[in-house]
Amino acid sequence: MTYNIDDFQTRIAWVADALIPSDAKSGMPSATEAGVPERLLPRALKERDDLAPSFFRALSRLPETQPEDPMDAICALGADDFHTISFLIAGAYFLDEEINRKLRYPGQEALHETPDYDEIMETIERVQSRGPVYVDVPDSPESV
Repeated sequence: MTYNIDDFQTRIAWVADALIPSDAKSGMPSATEAGVPERLLPRALKERDDLAPSFFRALSRLPETQPEDPMDAICALGADDFHTISFLIAGAYFLDEEINRKLRYPGQEALHETPDYDEIMETIERVQSRGPVYVDVPDSPESV
């Protein structure tokens, strides 16, 4: 079954804001204020198209309009569905450069590290030259 994101916009909006509400103190926008439903989530779903079917199946089990306790409704879906929904919505939120700038989060960065093989070999050689070290363990708890 294929799903159309436009059919879920109302649900996505209240779910996203329940998971990522605005915070006036820090100046962080809510998920909808950041553009998650219409701008960022389609990008996240394109990147993780493997999660799209389970994401939409989970959303279809939620009410169209926001319930009195939205987090309770989302949690009631179960751990797997909660993980899928929150993973995609949070991932979409972090696709926004302004959000990352406010959080001072540089985004994913490749680490190019060259191991120091001399240091590794020095450590290995010390252990090899020492030889095996064993500790005698008593046969039964009574002899302790």
